[in-house]
Amino acid sequence: MDILLINPKGLDANTFDIMPPLGLATIGCVLEKTGFSVCILDLEVKSKKFDLYRYIKDILPKIVGISGTSRTRFESFRIARTAKQVSDKIVTGYGGCHATFTAEDTLSHIREIDYIVHGEGELTMVELANFFIFNKGSVKDIKGISYRMDGKIVRNPPRERIQNLDSLPYSRHLLEMEAYNLKLDFLNLPATSIMTARGCPFNCSFCSASVMFGTNYTMRSAKNVVDEIQYCIENFKIKGIKFFDSTLTINKAHVLSLLEELKKRNIDLPWECEIRVDTVDRSLLEAMKRGGCYYVGLGVESASEPVLKTIDKGISLEQVSNVLKWCTELDLETKAFFSFGHISETWQDTEKTLAFIDRHRNEISSLAKGYGIRIYPGTQVERYAIENGLLPKDFSWSRPSKNIVEDVVFNAGVPILLQPSYGLKELRSCLYRLELKGNVDSIRSIIRNLRKIKSFRELLLKLSIVVKLAVSKH
Repeated sequence: MDILLINPKGLDANTFDIMPPLGLATIGCVLEKTGFSVCILDLEVKSKKFDLYRYIKDILPKIVGISGTSRTRFESFRIARTAKQVSDKIVTGYGGCHATFTAEDTLSHIREIDYIVHGEGELTMVELANFFIFNKGSVKDIKGISYRMDGKIVRNPPRERIQNLDSLPYSRHLLEMEAYNLKLDFLNLPATSIMTARGCPFNCSFCSASVMFGTNYTMRSAKNVVDEIQYCIENFKIKGIKFFDSTLTINKAHVLSLLEELKKRNIDLPWECEIRVDTVDRSLLEAMKRGGCYYVGLGVESASEPVLKTIDKGISLEQVSNVLKWCTELDLETKAFFSFGHISETWQDTEKTLAFIDRHRNEISSLAKGYGIRIYPGTQVERYAIENGLLPKDFSWSRPSKNIVEDVVFNAGVPILLQPSYGLKELRSCLYRLELKGNVDSIRSIIRNLRKIKSFRELLLKLSIVVKLAVSKH
């Protein structure tokens, strides 16, 4: 085997639906198309007893490419160590958003990782494979990587973004597609995820998407996207689509062209997506509804105008209210995302958000809450935390941190932004207001929330939260 691509097991692998790693699938197909033998191992769908060492030893790849996020970084490091234990001749590469923004830190502390791949990995991995397997070119000329040389860490110039996304293959034959359990929310129909574009022109303080890809927003053609949908229908018997773009509606013409292509091919499947309230109007939502959309997610984050301005959200509460009203009128299900503990947020700001949620309860089908702002690398929040001493001076993304709260409610393996005026006390009070009090408002509410629980582990987590909060209040 030339190349083994590995997706680490996430912290929530047994709690939530697992999506196929489409990024790795694309990289794998590009490598395969170039002439390399490739295998993808998704540990998300493997049991905890899976013997990674034995697996790597059996296929003995020349290169192991590892993906991962900030939440799964220590699992990614473990994979690299295991590969090197099998053979120190195996070349290890690490890519993804977390790797991109922590390259120097990672290479300084994780000796088992040889190369960091920045940003889009398709073309970079081809050049790395050509270099290590066929001895073609020079590592100094490979754009978009970091590595060690002569005891120093070298960061090569960035690679240009891929402009023609239609040139990338979308086949999923390298994945164990039968192992994924993705379902449409509310409808519980078998589904798969589709990405129609890359990049984000916005710059929310807590998100690294725009930094990762720049504000250059690239789209696939409608024909190419619907070709993939048709491929998934024919090969995997799906009954619905989850569009996994961070915001599907950034470009109105793009959405309308997708709707037209679906109609032209008589593809009538329910689908869901994420939107921004400043990128839709009633007419677009109507068109989406006619074209099969039954459910939209919208990031509100806060109902305090000062907070929205501080986090560079770029939306207004009037826009949020309008979109919720339109969705209700059009019978579109909605998931509204709110998060607490933003930069400079006060309890008064939180009270405004809680009041806003109460006013719009009947227009929100699913309420998504984030208690504590995660400090992700590359974000404005990370810079703020460093500048204000909210992270330890010796903080490293490659080592466990004291700032990671070991708490059943807040522990996610990533530091939380804990400020002098807004810490765990405020977060717990907020959680109590929304979770404990909100869930005992009525028997109907309790039953509805129990139906959403997808595993015994998640049930235990919910119960532990309720017990913990009840005890803390007494």
